[in-house]
Amino acid sequence: MTNDQPTTNANHDQPIDQPLQLQEELNENRQRPLSFYIVLGILIIVLLIGGIAGYFCYPFAQKIEGNWLSADETMELKSRGKTWELALPNYQQTIGLTLVYAGTWKAAGVNTYDGTQVKLFVRVNKKDFSKEEIAALKKKSELYTLSEQTDQELTLQYTKKGIQQIQSVSNVDTVVHMTLENIHWNKKKEKLYLNNSYFSNERIEFKHEK
Repeated sequence: MTNDQPTTNANHDQPIDQPLQLQEELNENRQRPLSFYIVLGILIIVLLIGGIAGYFCYPFAQKIEGNWLSADETMELKSRGKTWELALPNYQQTIGLTLVYAGTWKAAGVNTYDGTQVKLFVRVNKKDFSKEEIAALKKKSELYTLSEQTDQELTLQYTKKGIQQIQSVSNVDTVVHMTLENIHWNKKKEKLYLNNSYFSNERIEFKHEK
């Protein structure tokens, strides 16, 4: 009987230690995935914040890439990278005459764009004018110079004096100031506004075409 006593004590010690070891292992297993998900969640949040901040804070010209049409369909804006062209077809209700402002974009703030290095052109659709009128436009003038010519179209660039003759604002760099609003991944839901009292007392809304 005396020889069996140590064996009984050993059996009692084993079940006391096993639950402690199992609990420690369970705690370790719980801590590892929890810390992993915490780090992963932080990384995702940082990436999202960085992406959103980058989109909103840096007025990349690519955000207004494409063709835009004014709500009243009287003005057309084409933006290609840092270059742009704002056209007013049938200028002053003259069929076949299109006034064109062209230049490059300059960052003016958060999702705002200023036109710079602006030039002013007029495009003449030859079929809408007589041969005599086209010939007269080709002649040397102090108001404009011949910029380009095709079989269908004549493009004239206004000189500084010419600009002063057709508009009250002599510095055309101040004419085009755009603001992109209603930011959305789908450009058709975004709205671009032309802000300048030269064209209208109210902002002119543009919608993305393609």
